[in-house]
Amino acid sequence: MTPEQNFGEHIYELLKQVIDPEIGLNIVDLGLVYEVALAEDKTITVTMTLTSPGCPMGQMITGAVNNVLEKHYPDYNIKVDLVWIPMWDADMISEAGQAQLNGGYQPQQRDHGGSLWDRFF
Repeated sequence: MTPEQNFGEHIYELLKQVIDPEIGLNIVDLGLVYEVALAEDKTITVTMTLTSPGCPMGQMITGAVNNVLEKHYPDYNIKVDLVWIPMWDADMISEAGQAQLNGGYQPQQRDHGGSLWDRFF
């Protein structure tokens, strides 16, 4: 693994400390973080979205991203780019995030094909 990959993984781990207060899930598992990049001028850019353009917690979430990264990387410039394409949807939530939202319960997947008789008996 390259130093850049290790750095990126560390950034993602730090971003897991930022919780969407309305949903109660970290922004990485929620699928809000699209990309993390490190430039040669020591700028960390986090490209992310919010659950909706009118998210009332948007400033708080982006502020928390800045705070957690500035705390661990005080000599770096932190840049948060909010994007709306692709638009966030619940399919972007990671498996770990889905498990947390379901209280650890993973519903069994069933094949609902076949006759009515097969479905109920």
